[in-house]
Amino acid sequence: MAQFPLVSLCAFAVYGYATYAYAFEWSHARTPGGLANVDAQRWIGDLSFALPACATTAYLMFCLVGPRVMAKREAFDPKGLMLAYNAYQTAFNVCVLGMFIREIVTLKQPTWGSKMPWSDKRSFNILLGVWFHYNNKYLELLDTAFMIARKKTNQLSFLHVYHHALLIWAWWFVCHLMATNDCVDAYFGAACNSFIHIVMYSYYLMAALGVRCPWKRYITQAQMLQFVIVFVHAVFVLREKHCPVSLPWAQMFVMANMLVLFGNFYLKAYAAKPSGKSSTRVSAAKPATRRTRSRKID
Repeated sequence: MAQFPLVSLCAFAVYGYATYAYAFEWSHARTPGGLANVDAQRWIGDLSFALPACATTAYLMFCLVGPRVMAKREAFDPKGLMLAYNAYQTAFNVCVLGMFIREIVTLKQPTWGSKMPWSDKRSFNILLGVWFHYNNKYLELLDTAFMIARKKTNQLSFLHVYHHALLIWAWWFVCHLMATNDCVDAYFGAACNSFIHIVMYSYYLMAALGVRCPWKRYITQAQMLQFVIVFVHAVFVLREKHCPVSLPWAQMFVMANMLVLFGNFYLKAYAAKPSGKSSTRVSAAKPATRRTRSRKID
């Protein structure tokens, strides 16, 4: 059973505090009245195009060069860092999902179809939750860094790389649209994805601690259900026309991509497995293989 590494936990705690402080304090230092008077659209309108462009370019280069560099070296074993990372991701997504639920309930907004404008100061925390979700996509690139450092290149699939690169741009695009358009419903996809990440990263954390996870076998199914629900939500938004049409179309494109790719992965990884006692013996004999397959679908 792994032990929590103090240094790694402190590093992620500092990162989490810095992200929180920037969102709630530092970025509003020059705003008269502080957070209570912030212009939500102006705040998120400072979004940088260079950041996702540079990040995805560097990421793709790392995916190409990293395995070649590691081929000549011994694999690293960052168990402590990975454990702290999974703990951070679990806690972070719990906080973001809780933030969405609290704001929607407190403001008495419908789960789907809210027409609250960003000019309403009370809506800022919903917009902030989407920004938190987008910002976390950069930290999630550590999933790939861990694979390459551990020389788990068999996990570095097209699905994995495409998924991480695409979602950076998808959530940048959502934030970009929110800077010029009223659409509180943009929160829904982030809320669904936060819930799925709680399920995923808590499983990774429990596996690292040697704790049996009862929902392990349902993770990929839950992800595919997420894609269907968010796709249906996009159709609803397109029909209601209370958001710019580019948002639901982009959402449907991403969800359709993910559903096809994850569905193909699921069929190859699980549907073809033998059932019954034989399957049980294989699972018991090769527990690491099952964990490896789960780690691919992040």
